[in-house]
Amino acid sequence: MTDHYVGQRLSLKGQPYTVQYVGAVADKPGIWLGVEWDDPERGKHDGTHDGKKYFECRNPSPRAASFLKPSQPWDKPRTFLQALREKYMPEDAGTGAEIVYFSTKQAEEVGFDKFARRQAQLQGIHVLVLDRMQIRASRDREEDETITNFCANVTELDLSGNLFGSLDEVVRLAGLFPKLSNLNLSGNRLVVGTNAGVLSTVRILDVSDTWLNWTKIISLTESFPNIRKLAAARNGLSSICPGLLPAGVQDLDLSDNLFSRLSDLRDLNSCPALQTLIIKRSRVEAVHTSEDAGSLSETIQTLDLAHNAVSSWSFFDSLEGAYPAIKHLITTGNPLYEGLRSAEGKPLSTQDGYMLTIARLPQLSMLNYSKITEKERLNSETYYLGQIAAEIANHPVGDEEKVLRRHPRWKALCEEYGQPAIRRVPRADELDPNSLAARLLNVTFELAPQAFPHSSTRTWQHEISKTLNIYSLHGLVGKKLGIMPLQLRLVWETGERDPLGQGDAHGGPEWWDSSDESDNDGAMDAGSVLREVELAPGTRALGTYIEGRKARVRVELQGE
Repeated sequence: MTDHYVGQRLSLKGQPYTVQYVGAVADKPGIWLGVEWDDPERGKHDGTHDGKKYFECRNPSPRAASFLKPSQPWDKPRTFLQALREKYMPEDAGTGAEIVYFSTKQAEEVGFDKFARRQAQLQGIHVLVLDRMQIRASRDREEDETITNFCANVTELDLSGNLFGSLDEVVRLAGLFPKLSNLNLSGNRLVVGTNAGVLSTVRILDVSDTWLNWTKIISLTESFPNIRKLAAARNGLSSICPGLLPAGVQDLDLSDNLFSRLSDLRDLNSCPALQTLIIKRSRVEAVHTSEDAGSLSETIQTLDLAHNAVSSWSFFDSLEGAYPAIKHLITTGNPLYEGLRSAEGKPLSTQDGYMLTIARLPQLSMLNYSKITEKERLNSETYYLGQIAAEIANHPVGDEEKVLRRHPRWKALCEEYGQPAIRRVPRADELDPNSLAARLLNVTFELAPQAFPHSSTRTWQHEISKTLNIYSLHGLVGKKLGIMPLQLRLVWETGERDPLGQGDAHGGPEWWDSSDESDNDGAMDAGSVLREVELAPGTRALGTYIEGRKARVRVELQGE
């Protein structure tokens, strides 16, 4: 026989664990305990031996479990009162003091002399830190009275990492503290039942690293109806299911969980007072899926996304719609800010990235704990506007709408600061309009046969500036041919056709049928004429006639 049972909390060499199985294991002799360590890296398996699953662990780690013999030298558990006396009122305590930290607040542990002066009742001491002391629940009425007398002024109690097995045990113990407002239960492995009792004085509750799912956390908080702050970090949560937290919760810490999208937390919109949401060190990389866009909370004003997986600016473009009341954002440690480059391809610093973040979120008043001044916002928004303009300039005209879809603030920023000039960068197959090559025209000259029947050179090409006037063009050709310029007639062959303009007798429209083309391929030629433009001598520039980069000019003699 063994005194062990499933759900029992024990400790071995300072390492707490929960008994999850009691019984035989394969061909091993005797009774074994299947245990899940609080430290998920301490074990050797996940409750499986030789392919057979003996028990499930709360923690999905493949090394959270072990099989132990019941005859192990277990650590001796303590009652709460024993732990209190051992840590705060030892018989050999000196007068020195050391500093410890609890929930980022500095607490003071003092020796026996100070307690003696306060009649050994902890009078005036408001913070008790009794973490990882192998405390197990005790039901002793005399001890209960002593605890209440000793702890009459305690407001903060840290019971993290102990051996409590159920919520009932914790509620019963914490109920002995008449002024308790801050309770830390992190690292315990609690079974949450019903009717555990109610602690109405508690305002701050920490149930991190308890590996309770969200439904159990909701049930647990029913015993703490007046909490304002709730921490449920390191619980392996990947989504939030419908369920009501206490209506007064204003601050929720869900750090170190497994959320990949902010929309996984959509059901928090049922928390009417929630203002601060902390999701540090999770796996958040997107706001929504493509199907579930929309507001996620109308009340959240502070959002902590430090050290997540955000790698795209589209995340911040969607953030205002998801949290329209957001004022303070923490984004440090996200991969987006690593290896940033400007629209021109130049490397950007992390601070440049924060400027672009500010510009994308007009309602922000703080970023990464720093207040955003009017000057910072002005600089950020004008810088972002310039970057959008540069990105537009780097794309063809036809892609401008596609570029602007990536920058939903473009219109608002242009209304605020004016639309910047777009200085396009030519593509490899385009000419810079300001370059010399763009100002040159490649002209092919062709001699009319009837005017120059005996000339051996019928055509030649010449690169001519578009600014050259027609007087000079005649002179250029006359010099080439050894003829007075005024004897020449230059005709630009446009390559386009004009209709002859012959309609029916009534001037009505001509009807056309698609079959006409197949019946007579030459019908269009018969009803149109090639368009030609005479380049008469004058001061008008050649480029005012011809817009392209190539042209064909026929050379004739006047009067022919």
